[in-house]
Amino acid sequence: MGLEKLLRGLYGTVPQLDMDKQFARVRVIQPMTFDFKALADGIRRNNVGTAAIEVEATVEVGGGKAVIQPTGQSFPLIGAGTSGRRRLKVLDWEDPAKTIVEILR
Repeated sequence: MGLEKLLRGLYGTVPQLDMDKQFARVRVIQPMTFDFKALADGIRRNNVGTAAIEVEATVEVGGGKAVIQPTGQSFPLIGAGTSGRRRLKVLDWEDPAKTIVEILR
């Protein structure tokens, strides 16, 4: 399956796919920076839509930004939140210059 091959190639692990519930989940086992535009483009090339992207990671919150640890990749943050293991909703992933995140929990 093309989507499985894409996710395995990007993140190095076998993804969990559930086409009935319309989600894909991948565990990233080593630190890496995320390219959400490349992810969404790859998903689109596999004739699948992208309704949402969520990331669960350890983040440091401060100065209106969420910094993913240990890579240091940062994104502007909508709303407030605290540092720690958090689930982030990624917004505006089509344009890396506009990508922002919101802490869900």
